[in-house]
Amino acid sequence: MLRLLIATQTAMPPTSGQAADESLLPTSFWGMVQYAQGFEWPLGVLFLVGLFLLTSAYVRYFRQWRGSNAMLKIETKNISAEGFSNAIGQSKTPNPFVTTGNLILEEFRRGGSAQAMIDYASQFIELDHEKYKETERYVVAAVYIALSIGLLGTLFGIFVLFMTGSRHGASDLVGLGIAVVSTMLALVIRLLLWPLNVYLQARVRRRYDTLRKWTIMLAYTLSADSSNPVHRN
Repeated sequence: MLRLLIATQTAMPPTSGQAADESLLPTSFWGMVQYAQGFEWPLGVLFLVGLFLLTSAYVRYFRQWRGSNAMLKIETKNISAEGFSNAIGQSKTPNPFVTTGNLILEEFRRGGSAQAMIDYASQFIELDHEKYKETERYVVAAVYIALSIGLLGTLFGIFVLFMTGSRHGASDLVGLGIAVVSTMLALVIRLLLWPLNVYLQARVRRRYDTLRKWTIMLAYTLSADSSNPVHRN
């Protein structure tokens, strides 16, 4: 008799409430994303904005620093102003090394000291580096706003979960969906944008540190060679 009762309950079709709950279960990634109940749209916009800023910065980086390795091969320890000017003139690709070298030569021909040449070139270096720092601030802002929206979705989902009035699987699923999916999307944005930004800024800092050392070495070399008046013509 017990076996017959168990078999009968197992064979019974699901109730309408169970069928409704099962129909709410997502069957695709997009179906799961839609459980954010609107939170996916601002998070998606922030992701696209951050990705656009990072892509633009990467493109600028690769275009800007082309040919810089050739400039580093120039022997700056015993070079004269005329020899350095000729070496720069052979570079067909404009990059920060070429611009900085021209600024140093410009200040050298005005009779500036080594420190004056360094200060004059450093103005360009800092302003150019600031463009990457500005991109970094925008990306960091997008990441933190996304995390804040994800936290807001978490709190809102918990609120829906506990304030539905009647305990029902469908309402519970909506509350959990808002909390979990909005938090998941925010973390995905953070895990995608943040490492790319850190990697870019680290490469940029190394480039500008090398440029600053190169500038100091070149300025003092030209200053030591300034005793020869021929090099000022």
